Amino acid sequence: MTLCGLVKQPVQRQARQLRRQAFSCTAFRQTTAQIRQPGAKVFAPLLENRPAFRITKPISVIREPQQFYKQLLCGIRQARQRICLSSLYVGSEETELVSELDQALQRNPNLHLSVLLDCLRGTRTDAQGMSSATLLVPLVAKYGAERVQIYMYHTPALSGLSKQAWPQRYNEAFGLQHIKAYIFDDKTIVSGANLSRDYFTNRQDRYMQIDSRQFTNYFAGLVHTIGQFSFHMRAGDRVASYRLEMPDEMADPTQEPRVFVREANERMALFLEKAEIEHAMAASNVGVSDTLVIPTVQMRQLGITQDEAHMSEFFHLIHKFAQSHECRSLMASAYFNFSDQYKRSILDSASRWDVLVASPQANGFYTAKGISQFIPNMYSIIEHEFLHAVKAQGREDISVQEYVRPGWTFHGKGVWCYLNQQRPQLTMIGSPNYGYRSIYRDLEAQVTIISGCSQLQDDLHREALSLLSHSKAADQKELRQRARNSPLWLYGLKPFIMKKM
Repeated sequence: MTLCGLVKQPVQRQARQLRRQAFSCTAFRQTTAQIRQPGAKVFAPLLENRPAFRITKPISVIREPQQFYKQLLCGIRQARQRICLSSLYVGSEETELVSELDQALQRNPNLHLSVLLDCLRGTRTDAQGMSSATLLVPLVAKYGAERVQIYMYHTPALSGLSKQAWPQRYNEAFGLQHIKAYIFDDKTIVSGANLSRDYFTNRQDRYMQIDSRQFTNYFAGLVHTIGQFSFHMRAGDRVASYRLEMPDEMADPTQEPRVFVREANERMALFLEKAEIEHAMAASNVGVSDTLVIPTVQMRQLGITQDEAHMSEFFHLIHKFAQSHECRSLMASAYFNFSDQYKRSILDSASRWDVLVASPQANGFYTAKGISQFIPNMYSIIEHEFLHAVKAQGREDISVQEYVRPGWTFHGKGVWCYLNQQRPQLTMIGSPNYGYRSIYRDLEAQVTIISGCSQLQDDLHREALSLLSHSKAADQKELRQRARNSPLWLYGLKPFIMKKM
């Protein structure tokens, strides 16, 4: 159907046809805007009780892992005052990355480096006995703790005898530091990618660079606040040896978890309250062409539920808008393990939805050993159940797309919202996978970008199209076969896996 033909149809018939179209690259290209309403007006309630930043410089949308790695190296080489890296872990093979950090510190005596990692994942050793900790501790030994700060966050959910009983890798199911942000002076790369080789080569994620001193100060402040209740790395007596010390004023999460939670909550609540006051933005001060960035965090184990409330408000706003306007939304996650409230919000929403997830072959656990090798089967079972619910509710305007790219895995996550069917006025990017553990177990942060800038909207649209170009619609018959080929005991472990993975 031509665009002219679409425009000439009666409005009611056009609306019915639009609702029946599933999200796909073709659908994205063929639809056209019949309603123009600024995203800033629709999403104004998201500004309430949250820090917001007006971004005046272009936001760079990075497409490929190789570009992401090049941008990281460029940021390290150009930094003069601060480098601040927040990740789940640094791959033990990333000697080039650490060498670049070493050279940068050597060139610039005023440069300070801060790294926030998860303690359990960051101290997990490989076959050679190497870990993120052993890789980074030489920088602490060489430049001292005044210039190099390595923070290792430890969940309070694993303490006492439980900590001793659970082995490496499996203990990570209790909770992790999952925030991904990479800061170089006044620029921040927000992503869902970790710092390891596959994320720099063939593991597809999302990445955006935001050039704003105030916004970057917020994220650097977030990292250092978490650092206040994390273990600090100190160099040991032997090469690559280290010890972890909790600040004197903080309780140890492995020994006094309840006291730790109270003290960590106080520090985070103070940081967030201060940020909300200093960076409050009234909707009346927002222009149609402005680009706004709203950072949110989720740390339910510490009593912080900011992002959870933010997502709930977002789902409410697009449902309300879609009741009287056409609205299309795309949600991506590395794993089809959405929380019950997010699945229900999609099923009940008046908006059209497409969900993009990894196919079994593009799942990071596809080549895993032991029980982990069955995790892609578990996601296929969940996917099949969701599509069954979609069919039961008669929602022909909800579809699931699976990322399929030979030799690649998929780790992308986020939201694109098309209020007028033409270009996205809102996107979300960050660390959450929108699953149970993103809400209840891990430390997460994401950024909501509301933009009236046509160039950024075009870039976001092209990003979505690029990801969808490597996808195919999930087939219920195929999913049913995958479910049948799964071992029966997997169904018994389903509740555990849904809450741990």
